[in-house]
Amino acid sequence: MPYIIGCDIGTTNVKSVAFDTVSGTILASHSESYEMQHPQPDWSEQDPEEIFQAASKTLKKVITLCKGKGDPVGVSFSAAMHGVLALDKDGKQLTNLIIWADNRSADVAIKLRASQVGRKIYNNNGTPIHAMSPVCKLLWMKKNEPEIYRKASKFVGVKEYIVYRLTGEFLVDYSIASATGMFNIRELQWDAYTLKKLGLKAEKLPRTVSPYHIVKLPKSNDAKLPEGIPLIMGASDGCLANLGSGAIKTGSMAVTIGTSAAVRICSAKPFSDPLMQTFCYVLDEKTYIVGGPSNNGAVIFEWLMNTFFPKEEYDAVFKSAEGIKPGSEGLLFYPYLLGERAPLWSSSVRGGFSGLDITHTRAHFARAVMEGILLNLYSIGKILMEMQPIDTIFANGGFARSATWVQMLSDVFGKTVKLNETVETGAVGAAMMGLKALGFARDFSELTAFTQVGKEFDANNRTHEQYDALAKKFSKGAQLMLAHAV
Repeated sequence: MPYIIGCDIGTTNVKSVAFDTVSGTILASHSESYEMQHPQPDWSEQDPEEIFQAASKTLKKVITLCKGKGDPVGVSFSAAMHGVLALDKDGKQLTNLIIWADNRSADVAIKLRASQVGRKIYNNNGTPIHAMSPVCKLLWMKKNEPEIYRKASKFVGVKEYIVYRLTGEFLVDYSIASATGMFNIRELQWDAYTLKKLGLKAEKLPRTVSPYHIVKLPKSNDAKLPEGIPLIMGASDGCLANLGSGAIKTGSMAVTIGTSAAVRICSAKPFSDPLMQTFCYVLDEKTYIVGGPSNNGAVIFEWLMNTFFPKEEYDAVFKSAEGIKPGSEGLLFYPYLLGERAPLWSSSVRGGFSGLDITHTRAHFARAVMEGILLNLYSIGKILMEMQPIDTIFANGGFARSATWVQMLSDVFGKTVKLNETVETGAVGAAMMGLKALGFARDFSELTAFTQVGKEFDANNRTHEQYDALAKKFSKGAQLMLAHAV
């Protein structure tokens, strides 16, 4: 039985999953976790060697677990976006991996976003101007660490580093490249205008290739994996979450709430928002993923649990929230505890509660937090729904384990919500892309076995009307908080 491995390199762990090539059945999976480092306030880094070793362990473990079941036809990659790692001429690291959550370049981003140069960079490349963006990280490095910037032979992200360690080649797929703020999403190449403004030569960046690009694993590789296995470049985790959930058709939307969160739709054409509120990334040469990411997903509910419910189980808290009426009887929560990306794009904005009175209980706080996270995502979703009508939402991420929260999502958006049978949509999407690259399928429509839907939730129209009215109040409050951000 041949199988394909989807390797999903995330922010806190890497997971490799082996799928039967025909049925999409999961034959084996293994994950390894790693930590973020915060050497200074607003800095978020990771050790790339630690991530490489974790990826190697998961791949070897899955191959071992599948012995006797068949042979691997390939390994396809999904990876987190926006990372920057400086390497010297020998491929040795000059910095740690500076990840998406890093805010050291916030001041750079604010100035660039307000300029005509920043607007042109956004329009060319589709990545919003924010501290998450590698273009801002590199501008910061050029100013504050000029010796490292000058000495660096290559600037790469986490997937490119792992592929380099496996193959000796510096390659980046169009999808990951399109999230750097330096890749022209219409020309599908490094953007000459942006590189000129950075004073950066294209030779210092990996060679751009199709997400379907294949490299055979050489005999000598740092992971000591079997020779000859095809490695498929794959795409970014956000784009592949749409593919792996089934949300790549017009009329569908993907909502992911993990540690962070995102709302995304599929488009046949690149899209630039006049207000620069959304991103536009490449899935493949004919498909774009348009959406917005939020810093404030389930990590905010984790804060709520630690602060208000330190000794209680999640299910009990969800149950208590279910007993509170929609709107939390006037208690409204703005979830900007970690600054915010879409739709505000401010590293300094902060959140809070409004409408608090003496009748509110801990259960009200629980429901208000759940609603606040969803109302913020709804503010992103409304921008996307102006582009195209939506009838179905595919939901994934850890929050999908709570039926209460998923029903709330359906009511807030006023749409049917479908849950996939697996939450590993990044790995699923990577596997699907790998199978298409290898010729097992001509089109993703032939791989529907990989995107099976489990439960469905239908919106309560009356409740949606309440939330739609509340969303207007939420939006006004969010703008006031943004205006007062320092």
